[in-house]
Amino acid sequence: MIFHKIHAMSSLGEVEDMDTWDTPWYWYYLEDCGRWHRFEPSNPVRSEDIEKYYLMDPKSSFYLNSGSYKIKIDFSGMFESLCPHHLKLCTGMLQTDLTTGRQRRIQRHNLEKWCEFVGVSGLPHLYVSKLIPLSKLTPEYKTVASYTTNEGRLSSSIVSISRIQNLDLWEIFCRKKKQLMRIQNVTEIPERRLFHGTDTKNVDSICKYNFDLRIPKINGRSYGNGIYFAVEALYAGRYSSNSTTSQHNGNTKPIFLARVLVGKFKLGRSSMQKPDDENQYLSCVNDINHPKIFVIFDPNQIYPEYLIEYQ
Repeated sequence: MIFHKIHAMSSLGEVEDMDTWDTPWYWYYLEDCGRWHRFEPSNPVRSEDIEKYYLMDPKSSFYLNSGSYKIKIDFSGMFESLCPHHLKLCTGMLQTDLTTGRQRRIQRHNLEKWCEFVGVSGLPHLYVSKLIPLSKLTPEYKTVASYTTNEGRLSSSIVSISRIQNLDLWEIFCRKKKQLMRIQNVTEIPERRLFHGTDTKNVDSICKYNFDLRIPKINGRSYGNGIYFAVEALYAGRYSSNSTTSQHNGNTKPIFLARVLVGKFKLGRSSMQKPDDENQYLSCVNDINHPKIFVIFDPNQIYPEYLIEYQ
């Protein structure tokens, strides 16, 4: 792990004074769902690492380079905050993923347990789900669009990308991941970003309540009675229907880009209701060596992250 310190920039707002007393401080990041989570010791960047550099200079920035994990921590960054009628520019502490350009807010607090630290973002916690349209000028939009057209091999024109923010589904997904890690006695569960095409009428329900195994299946079950995902958006799009009610001109089709806990997988069969009885296998595939289709039997292993509309 490599840290690079850079000189402090001029402050664009008030910065919390440096503390000299012995109260322990912890660092948290704002997840997409609107909740704050602590930088755990298992993270590539740890809470104590951030605290060390903050105490050296609370107006500075530093870089972290750990293999493919490259980020910048900025103690005096700028971010956009959504007001009722406009975006305003605010001063705050930021973490930037240098590979994707995506940013998220970070905060310092003297509470050790993240569950005691929720709600400080000021975001409403009563919403079921939110669709956040992404501007085509943002690095996040460009990253998702590039992944969809390159790895996903989608040649059609993308007309919009929206991030799905759903507090309930995100917490369920995170708890499921921790449960599987405990059951399998591992420190990580293999995860992939996969595509799912569907009828337009199902979009709202998926955003609010996730994918539903109880919905009657009409597209065949060659590899098991689960929820089907594709490595390629081009393939997933075959199962999307045209919508004439979209805000965009002309017909559009929806596909989801989801975070999926695929874990260890095995070859699927049409009679399968789940991969096994011991939670050692978490998904089924069409081909063990070069899987293009993944079948998930537990919706809690899925977090629908983006809704993509294309023509």
